[in-house]
Amino acid sequence: SSLTFPSCKFCPTDIGGFDFGLESEDDEKCRFCPENDILYPDKEFPLFGEGVECWMVQKFFDSVDVKSDARNCELAQMMNYVCGCKGEGYLGADTKAKQAVLAWLPRVSAILSILGSSFIVYDTTKSQNQRRNLRKKVNKQLMLGLSVFDILGAWGYVFTTLPVPEDYEYGPIYGAQGNEATCTAQGFFIQLGTISAYMNVSLAVYYYLVIKQSWSETRLKKVRWVLFLVPVAVGLAWAFAGINFYDSLNLWCNNTASYWPDIPVAIAIGLATIIMGLVCWDVYKNQKASAKWRGGATAINISTAATEQNESKRCCGILPRRKSTSAGGNGRQSLTSQIFWQSFWYLMAFYLTWPPYLALQYAWAGGRSFTNYGLILTAATMVPLQGFWNLLVYLRPRYLQKKRDKASRTGTASNSTTARSTGIWATWLTKTKRRLIEVAVAVEEEKQEEGDEVVENSTVDKNSSGHNHGEEKQEEG
Repeated sequence: SSLTFPSCKFCPTDIGGFDFGLESEDDEKCRFCPENDILYPDKEFPLFGEGVECWMVQKFFDSVDVKSDARNCELAQMMNYVCGCKGEGYLGADTKAKQAVLAWLPRVSAILSILGSSFIVYDTTKSQNQRRNLRKKVNKQLMLGLSVFDILGAWGYVFTTLPVPEDYEYGPIYGAQGNEATCTAQGFFIQLGTISAYMNVSLAVYYYLVIKQSWSETRLKKVRWVLFLVPVAVGLAWAFAGINFYDSLNLWCNNTASYWPDIPVAIAIGLATIIMGLVCWDVYKNQKASAKWRGGATAINISTAATEQNESKRCCGILPRRKSTSAGGNGRQSLTSQIFWQSFWYLMAFYLTWPPYLALQYAWAGGRSFTNYGLILTAATMVPLQGFWNLLVYLRPRYLQKKRDKASRTGTASNSTTARSTGIWATWLTKTKRRLIEVAVAVEEEKQEEGDEVVENSTVDKNSSGHNHGEEKQEEG
């Protein structure tokens, strides 16, 4: 005999006949509910087809000898949560607490993403000057579009299990209170959110055209419709194509078909990686050539060309805005470092969001990782976070600029303090030297006066002695 199993992306599909009997007395017997804790004995168990209830399945495994390590035993136990049994069948969550974490942690991530993308939308449109700049800069328009679609997708993720049908056949699902309509709506909005992933490719193309091909904004405006049309068209096509496939994945409702729903995201990851890799390599070669010839006329020409090319593109996010610095370039990162690290973090924001979830979807489609709680939780937490990561990268140039300004002010204050200290020291030395000279002159004058007095006293004594001697001679005569 064989077991039937309806279409389900995260459910096993390779269930065949049972191998009955135990090979030895040491073989452990399969237990459908190891702790005999069936909470919903009268619920239909879809693994065995229509009309088979949970209590029947439990009685079947109690009545026949099936090895506990048999593949079909493991598959049946993986779905025993439908009957309320404890185990790892619910996405690896063997406790209610773990099920709650699967439902609530992605909600926190989605809220952070909504806040991050909303700030980017606000920051690019908050003033007349910003709106004027938005109309001029294609990259800002792409960033705005990316943030809007990320908000739409994040609103789909933020409800997690809430829109899942309450009477879902593979339930009960933690927190499920929806119906088929709410499930379909959630899946549609989540699919719309994947447009933000495709917009990342458009942003990478923009960087490539500006930095490597030296395109001007005027030329970019002529092709900007392609940068918007392709990701939006692909996203809408996949969103509408999945309407008949939106169903619960226990985490939320999404397209439950295998492989094809995730092909555009896989392509987007590959394209963004290749394009940004070409940009970084081109900038690295230019800077290496500039460093080789620095100090001569060739170095000046290369450096000037690279600077003129990139200064006008500083708004694209790869290079942070900066104030003018001294001719020596104090406080300024090298051009290679600026471009490499900014593009690197944009790419990391993309990587942190999509590859884990993509890996999980293809693992499920291949019949693996149904109970890998760590992978499932990681993927479910990271995929709603793109808006949050984008915000960090968006604000990074401002943070670096403030850091450089602070260092510059600190250096100026230090120089001023040093100069002031040097002036005070010099003044003290001058006054001390003058005082020493005055003391020396006074001492010298005092010595001179004492010498004059000694001479004068000696003369008087000599004259007095001669007078007395003459009188003595007169008396003798």
